[in-house]
Amino acid sequence: MYFGTRLKMAKKKKKIHVDNLHLMKKLDEEYLAGFNRVYDSLMKSKKSDTDINIIANIALEDCLKGMQDGKKVTMVIPKDVKDYIQKNSKGHAYKEMKKKIRDQDWEKFQISSIWYVFATCIVLFFFKNLLMQKFLVNYIVDVIVGCIAGGISFQNFMIRRRIIKRYDFDSFFMQMDVSSLAACIVVKIVSPGNFDITYLILVIAFFITKKKIKPLFEEVI
Repeated sequence: MYFGTRLKMAKKKKKIHVDNLHLMKKLDEEYLAGFNRVYDSLMKSKKSDTDINIIANIALEDCLKGMQDGKKVTMVIPKDVKDYIQKNSKGHAYKEMKKKIRDQDWEKFQISSIWYVFATCIVLFFFKNLLMQKFLVNYIVDVIVGCIAGGISFQNFMIRRRIIKRYDFDSFFMQMDVSSLAACIVVKIVSPGNFDITYLILVIAFFITKKKIKPLFEEVI
C-alpha cells in the first residue's frame, strides 16, 4: 500500500520513466523509506529525466547492497539526500550506471523490435482476413486475436519510442516504423491473397533500424 501510494504521488509530480523500480519490492520498510526520500527529492528537482533515472537507479542499487550487507540505512542514504544526489550526479558511479542503463535499453530495444514485427504481422494477417471476409476460425475469435496482437504491437512500439526519445536519436527511426507499416497496409489492400511481402518489409525495416541505431548506442557513454 505504501509502495503504491508513493509511486502515485511521484507520478502526479513528474511523468518520468524510471527503470528497475520493480526492485523496490525487495527493500525492507526502512530502506524503502530511505530510497523514497531520494526518489521524492529527485522528482522535485530540476534535473533532466536522464539524470533522475540514473541517480534513482544508483540509490536503488545502494539500498539493495546495503540491506544485503546488513548496514543501517543512514550509512547508505544520509539524512541530507541533496548531498547524496549531488555526489552521484557525476563521477564513476554515475558513468557506470549510465552504461548499465544504456546496455539495458539496447537489449530492450532489440527484444521490443522483434515482438513489434511479430505482433504487427499477426495484426496485418487478420486485417487482410477482415477485408476478404475469410476468417481463420470465425469473426469473433479472429477479432480477439487481432486485438491482442495489436495491443502487443502498440506496447512494444511505445517502448521503442521511449528509448529513442530518451537518447534524442534521429526521428528517422520512427519514420521508418511509420513508412514500413504504411507500405504493409497498402500491400495488404492491393494484394489478392494473404501471403505477400509484408513480413519481408517489416524484417528489412528491423535490420536497417538495428544497423543504424547500434553505433548511436555505442556513442552514448
